Amino acid sequence: MKYLLSAFLVTLLFSCNQQKVTQLESELAQIKSQNEMIREQSQSKDRFIEEYTSTLNEVYDNLESIRKREGLITEYSKSLEKSKQASVKEKMISNIQSIDSYINRSKQKLSTLRTRFQESEVTSKSFEETIEKLTKELEEKEMYIAELRGAVDSLNNKVSLASVALKQRDMIIEEQTEQMNMAYYVIGTDEELEQKSIITEKGGLLGIGKTTVVADSFNNDDFNKTDIVNTEEIKIEKNVDDIEIVSSHDPESYELVAEGNGETRLAIKNPNNFWKMRYLVIITKS
Repeated sequence: MKYLLSAFLVTLLFSCNQQKVTQLESELAQIKSQNEMIREQSQSKDRFIEEYTSTLNEVYDNLESIRKREGLITEYSKSLEKSKQASVKEKMISNIQSIDSYINRSKQKLSTLRTRFQESEVTSKSFEETIEKLTKELEEKEMYIAELRGAVDSLNNKVSLASVALKQRDMIIEEQTEQMNMAYYVIGTDEELEQKSIITEKGGLLGIGKTTVVADSFNNDDFNKTDIVNTEEIKIEKNVDDIEIVSSHDPESYELVAEGNGETRLAIKNPNNFWKMRYLVIITKS
């Protein structure tokens, strides 16, 4: 009887211990699961905070770049008002496009961060307010960009008008410069030049002692045009002895050089003195 009682007690004690072990193992597994969940949540929060910090730094950098470019645009705008140069306008447009790009990138980053914040276990009023504040600032920058584009369109019209005015001025200057540097020369026989009323005879008595001179008026279309800046010599298809310079050019300012092939070269030695007389009349013997 005593033996049976002892066996029963041992069995009962073993059964109770087994239940406690099973219960402890279950509690331990639950604790491990909770710890793992806490660890994962902690890691997720750490990753979010790291992403949050990185995104904010990038957005702040973008805003700083935007502010710098806004300053450049202000300077370019002043320069454009003064100079009307198309290159300044292009710099303005380039900076506006850069600001637009910074804004779009920052908005995308903040949108992603807002989604991550809502999905995370992080609860921070400060985090949320910072995201909203930056989003609002970017929206204000977008409105500023829209105003800038309107200003650029207005400046474009001014630049276009200024460009037209500049081209017209350049054309006038070019024409005036060309006219200032223009000289005229004609080569022909007595008969040819008389028929064109380029030369005439003056002085003398009864046809004796008359002098051939350049007429007071004639038609410019009968002359060849030449640029005094680029004209250093004039070719004459006659021997040097068959040539006479009728116009009042300084004899010291030029030289008639025989070419040895029946032609002559009028070499201009002193252009300033030579071209004081803008009409050169050369008579050749037939």
